[in-house]
Parts: sequence; structure tokens; C-alpha cells
Amino acid sequence: MSAVFFFGGLFVIFGAYFRENFPEQFRITLGIVLVLWGIYRYLVTHTKSKQDEYQ
Repeated sequence: MSAVFFFGGLFVIFGAYFRENFPEQFRITLGIVLVLWGIYRYLVTHTKSKQDEYQ
């Protein structure tokens, strides 16, 4: 799921989605939020799996 959010955010930033209907600032902000959420989910999942291995 983290990859879906990450690449979805990139598609939104570069205008593959929401090109005509939304202002550019909103589109970029939404894309950045999605990319950051994807990175966050990856880090949390990766950290949790590492902790489970050591216990």
C-alpha cells in the first residue's frame, strides 16, 4: 500500500490526475501529502517487522 500512495502522489504532482479540475497548488499539496504518507507507511511497516524479528 505504501507504494500505491507514493506513486499515486507522484502521478498527482506531475498532473496525470486532476489536471483540469483542481488548482495547481492544491494538486501539488495533495501529491506531496500522498508521497509523504507512502514513505511514512513504509518506514512504520519496515520498523515494525524489524522489531518482530528481534523478539
